[in-house]
Amino acid sequence: MIAVPAEERWVRTARRFAVSLLARWDVALEDRDSVLLIVGELAGNAAQHGRADMIVGLTFEGRAVCIEVADSGASASVPHSRRPDAHDEHGRGVGIVEYLADWTETREERGHRRDRAGLRVATLPADVPRAGLALA
Repeated sequence: MIAVPAEERWVRTARRFAVSLLARWDVALEDRDSVLLIVGELAGNAAQHGRADMIVGLTFEGRAVCIEVADSGASASVPHSRRPDAHDEHGRGVGIVEYLADWTETREERGHRRDRAGLRVATLPADVPRAGLALA
């Protein structure tokens, strides 16, 4: 887990955190991209619509990665719409997450929101060299 302010500038930090875990877990490159996109979308939503802080967590069990992003603290003073219109470039993140993930879950409680997504992933074969893998 990593805890950061729920601000757009911290989304990149959340993605870097995820990159380092996925490399450690030897998740296949094509699946890493999907996980990183989900992390970026969920963290971006927390930064844009969330509250004071966000916690980003990833777990790897069996052949599945679970991504969880929670935000907490004082609510933003102006509520934001989560529905995009036809010409809006924002608001499509939930659809992207639902398309990539095998399952999703959202829980809203007083003072915080928790978004979770999970997907089955492949791991790299033992004979693939690890030195060439980037952690960006």
